[in-house]
Amino acid sequence: MSLDLTFQNGLAAIISAHGGISVQIGTVTGTGLLVLSDGQTDFSIEGQMGTTISTVRVSAATFTAPTRGDPMKVDGQQVYVLGVRTSGGIHVIATQDTQPVEGV
Repeated sequence: MSLDLTFQNGLAAIISAHGGISVQIGTVTGTGLLVLSDGQTDFSIEGQMGTTISTVRVSAATFTAPTRGDPMKVDGQQVYVLGVRTSGGIHVIATQDTQPVEGV
C-alpha cells in the first residue's frame, strides 16, 4: 500500500468516525473534513463586515487540486480558494467566503 493511499484511508476513517462535510470542486462532489473555521471582522465605511476563512481537507483521489481564486462549495456555501497544499494524497485547501481582490 502506498503512503498516499494510507493517508487517504486515514482521512476516510476520520470522516467516518466524526462526520464530514459536502465539498464540490467544479463538477465533482464528495466529502471533506473541515479542520478550521475562523470568523473575522473588518471595519468599513458601512460599519462592520465579516468574512470566514476555512481550511478543508479532501482526498486527491477524488478531487483535482483547485487553483487560487477558484469558486467551490463547502457545506453548500460558495467559497473561494485562497491556496492549496497537497501532501500524502490529501489536498489542504484554504478558503474564504468573499471573493479575493487579487482574483486569479
